[in-house]
Amino acid sequence: MKQIKHHLIPLSAFAAFAITASTGAQAQDAYLGVGLPGLVTIGYATPVSKSWGVRAEYASGLNVSLDGNRDGVNVTGSVKSTTLGAFGDWFPIAGSGFRVVGGLTINDIKADMNGTSSGTAVINGTTVNMAGQYYNVNLTFPRVTPYIGIGYGHHKAEKGLGFYADVGVLVGTFNVDTNTSLVASGQVTQADIDAQSQKLRDGVGKIGVIPSVSIGAVYRF
Repeated sequence: MKQIKHHLIPLSAFAAFAITASTGAQAQDAYLGVGLPGLVTIGYATPVSKSWGVRAEYASGLNVSLDGNRDGVNVTGSVKSTTLGAFGDWFPIAGSGFRVVGGLTINDIKADMNGTSSGTAVINGTTVNMAGQYYNVNLTFPRVTPYIGIGYGHHKAEKGLGFYADVGVLVGTFNVDTNTSLVASGQVTQADIDAQSQKLRDGVGKIGVIPSVSIGAVYRF
């Protein structure tokens, strides 16, 4: 998957959104938070009416190591996440900070797992010798996904500090790719690898969403 250019694309898009939105609104929010899957979130929000607002945010920084041993196979890898989102906030209760949120996110969310071992592993029911071999698995989340959720904040009329919270889901399923030397070694067939890969897809495919949560500080100016 082609990676998002972390500095140029997200920050330029964020700046363009901020400039455009600020020309038609009297109050804007800049906010900074922490959460998952992006770890650190920066954002910009502006009201459109008493019941509606729009936001743009950039979340990044998650980089978790997957190094360890799985079923006798030494695994090295990582989980990384970056998202750029555009959202609409609906405030159904006048004067309340409660929001219903919908939008889209552009994602660079992936997990890479590279497996090697001097022992054995089981591929589609066949025990194979992993000495000098590799079995790599790459999971990638769709590049663009819908977002739905609820939140609190971005509603006060007075300027100054406040807080916000968001909970929602990114709607999409992971794509699974595998790469291995085991077929060339003659220990298993491509059909075995395909069957093992399908088991992974069936497992990961049951996860139709990625939970998202973020909480932090708001400055209204």
